[in-house]
Amino acid sequence: MLKDILKPKALVSKQYIYRYLLSILLIVCITFAFTYSHYNDIAKENTNSDISQTTEEENIEDSNIPSDSDIEIEEQVGIDTSIPETPTTNSETKTNTKPTTPETTPNTDPAPDEEPETIPVVPESPSAIVAFYGDNQSDTDEEDINHQRAVTYILNSGANPVFNVGDIMEDGTQSSLDRFNTVTATLRATRTFYAALGNNDRLFGDATTPSPLYFDNFSFPNNEQWYSVNYGNLHVVVLDSAFSSGNSSQLNWLSSDLQSANSQNKITCVMFHHPTFASTISSYLVNYGVDFVVSGHLHSYSHSVSSGINYFVLSGQPAIGYIKAKIYESKVEITAYNSGNGVIETIEFNER
Repeated sequence: MLKDILKPKALVSKQYIYRYLLSILLIVCITFAFTYSHYNDIAKENTNSDISQTTEEENIEDSNIPSDSDIEIEEQVGIDTSIPETPTTNSETKTNTKPTTPETTPNTDPAPDEEPETIPVVPESPSAIVAFYGDNQSDTDEEDINHQRAVTYILNSGANPVFNVGDIMEDGTQSSLDRFNTVTATLRATRTFYAALGNNDRLFGDATTPSPLYFDNFSFPNNEQWYSVNYGNLHVVVLDSAFSSGNSSQLNWLSSDLQSANSQNKITCVMFHHPTFASTISSYLVNYGVDFVVSGHLHSYSHSVSSGINYFVLSGQPAIGYIKAKIYESKVEITAYNSGNGVIETIEFNER
């Protein structure tokens, strides 16, 4: 009986439980469906937002790229399309993103493969060009030819004036003087000419007296036996070693001349015929600063230096040579030539 009574209750209880479980299951399914739908909508919104942001950034970048037509308009009109800087406010700090370039000093040094610019040096021009020769004495046609050859070389050298160290004539006769005048006619007409007395320029038959023909033929300064002349920066002293080597008047004059401003302020040359005369006047040459001495008589060339003075002895007949001196402000360049106009040597020396 009791069993019968309780049975419907058991059935009611089972049905209630089934409904309850079914309700819970339904609630869980609805909740899951709702949750899934909600999260799916959120994911879609995020995806659409990313796509929208990407599209917007691309549109901004595309808007900064000018089209071809825009470029043409800017080039023609000159429109400034640069974006102006946004001014900063008190609440903002302006950040300079432009890289700064340090100031550099221009490099003035030449490139490794470039040579530095050089200023050309202009060579000094000589203040005078003079020639010396001598011992041309002639009494034959052959000797005239030798003399003429030397004169032609000197004319072609461009030297002016021309100095002769003596022995103009062979024996003091008119014939030998005429030969000299014929050979040197062009030279004496186009150049200034000076000479020193040689031992052959004597009175015919008198070895102690100079020939009157010599003095009549030339017109030199002072007494024509000893004198001095200036050309450019050159002071030339001409002495008589043939007939007045021991003449006190000549020595006194020499001392006075070598101490003069013309001699002291210029390059000084002393010329005479006999090389041995240098020993007689050596103290004058050394003490008063003579730079070079020219003589002849020996008919062969030589060059020597003593006490700072350059001594030149010139060749004569039959192989007459000459020397050419270029005179500068403080130096002398002398070139010695043989009878064929070949260079024997070139000497350069400074003023003493």
